[in-house]
Amino acid sequence: MPPLFSRPLIALIAVGLAASAPFPLAAQEQGIEPTATQQGDGWTINLKDADVRAFVDQVSQLTGQTFIVDPRVKGQVSVVSSATLSTDEVYQLFLSVMATHGFSVLTQGGVARIVPNAEAKAEAGGGPTGGDQLETRVIQVQHSSAAELIPLIRPLVPQYGHLAAVTSANALIISDRSANIARIQDLVRQLDRAESNDYTVLPLKNGWAVDIAEVLRNTMLRGEAKGTTGTQIIADSRTNRLIFMGPADARTKLSHLAQSLDTPATRSANTRVIRLRHNDAKALAETLGDISEGLAAPEGEGTTTRTQNILIRADESLNALVLLADPELVGTLESIVRQLDVPRAQVMVEAAIVEVSGDITDALGVQWAVDARGGRGGVGGVSFGNTGLSIGSVLNAINDNEIPANLPDGAIIGLGTSSFGALITAISSNSKSNLLSTPSLLTLDNQEAEILVGQNVPFQTGSYTTDGTGASNPFTTIERQDVGVTLKVTPHINEGATLRLKIEQEISSIAPSASLTAQAVDLITNKRSIKSTILAQDGQVIVLGGLIQDDVTRTASKVPLLGDIPVLGGLFRSTQETHTKRNLMVFLRPTVIRDGAGIAALSGKKYSDIRVIETASESPTILPAYPEQLFDGQGEPAPAIDLRQ
Repeated sequence: MPPLFSRPLIALIAVGLAASAPFPLAAQEQGIEPTATQQGDGWTINLKDADVRAFVDQVSQLTGQTFIVDPRVKGQVSVVSSATLSTDEVYQLFLSVMATHGFSVLTQGGVARIVPNAEAKAEAGGGPTGGDQLETRVIQVQHSSAAELIPLIRPLVPQYGHLAAVTSANALIISDRSANIARIQDLVRQLDRAESNDYTVLPLKNGWAVDIAEVLRNTMLRGEAKGTTGTQIIADSRTNRLIFMGPADARTKLSHLAQSLDTPATRSANTRVIRLRHNDAKALAETLGDISEGLAAPEGEGTTTRTQNILIRADESLNALVLLADPELVGTLESIVRQLDVPRAQVMVEAAIVEVSGDITDALGVQWAVDARGGRGGVGGVSFGNTGLSIGSVLNAINDNEIPANLPDGAIIGLGTSSFGALITAISSNSKSNLLSTPSLLTLDNQEAEILVGQNVPFQTGSYTTDGTGASNPFTTIERQDVGVTLKVTPHINEGATLRLKIEQEISSIAPSASLTAQAVDLITNKRSIKSTILAQDGQVIVLGGLIQDDVTRTASKVPLLGDIPVLGGLFRSTQETHTKRNLMVFLRPTVIRDGAGIAALSGKKYSDIRVIETASESPTILPAYPEQLFDGQGEPAPAIDLRQ
């Protein structure tokens, strides 16, 4: 068919359209300057907010191409270039700029029409054109099915393009940029080989294509599916199909494996039994219960509430969790369990309780009596109870020629006859004691632990001798209490090496005044306790608290007036002074243990300390060289020895 317009007429129309542009046509004013290069004349393009029609006019002058510009082609363009371009390069740049601004260049009969993309899709021609021009091309498929290639190629076609399959002709129709059509055509050639075994499409009925594809890929990575190396697996989520690309044998194996996985979901898909390795099943079940409420919460405003059936139970005998929920929620809960079921760090808390005490007692007393009538009556005398022995007992002992019973400590001088007796008592005592207790215990992070080293002592809480009728039915109620060293600690490991420790320390003992044969009602206990929350670094020694006590007790017994006489007053008085000092300090050292190697090292150190104490004594050793040998029958009791030798 003859062209509608002659070439001179078309050129005249193009020049007229260019003349209507608001910008001048000078190349220098529009940023296009002719330059000379070694290959010939070239141009440097630099435009800023230039009218698109002026840009078309300049390209027409440089390349000699005739353009017909659609009235809807409007706008401004900007181009920045520092390189010198040839005529062909200028034209390719022009096509890229048009494509960027949503315009297409359709070439027919030597005339290029510039139209919007929406119209170009319907008017695209079929001849070969430049890389950025819109065209329509028919690609013949020889060996494969054109309809089966559509899902593979569709993601490569932009929104303004078009892709369809002609089933009767087994061909593909594509409308797109020339460069993209060339890439798609190359892909079709790779897929459409003579051995149509290069790919296999497998529709799935029950399983999810993405999930099964992930399982197959993992199987290939682990080498469990031999002969499938290099096979590509594509999951088409839109149609829920799997596409295998590779050798025929490999695709056959993967297809059979995928079909075995594509089974209807059973009840077991909604149920999981998870054996825990480190955490407590009951505590973790409570945590998951709170999380499941959030999973079943409304997804957002304007949507319906998610009615998920979630059941979580803890089997304490097996330390396992039983999960029952929808398949996707079961996977989510199982992932949370695996992240929470990790080994917790442990903390070794060592306490050193140091107590230094001392007692100094000084006592001096004089007692005497006179009987001037042969023992028939006392004329005078003094006697004080704080000396420990009365003058009467001394006189009776003298008459009986016997030593008085229950003599007090100290120097005692007694003089007398049947009618006179004198007793002088003097004592100075000094006692010191040092106590060092080092309890230690190991516990998990955020887990309370307690250690008690002491005795369980009975205390009388009540008694009854007769009932209301006067009948005798005596009984006594006893309550036993722990007396000794008690350490209770709850550690919390913070980020880094800082620990927060909740400490309860108590030191209790029976007062020395209570004898070994004292009744339960007569017992007196001394108690020192500390309750605090502290911060400490890993391995740091800190002082938890302490007590410094200094008691002075002075006791004086005397005869009024006579006891105040200088020198001679000593015959009429008795004095006693007691000075008691106690220093108590409690030190702590927490140590974080994060793995089995740390526990083994700590156990070995503690065992070595016991071995050092044992080998320092003269008694035969009963402990083996290593703690592991204690459980191998190598730690046997030593033969009995006579400690009096």
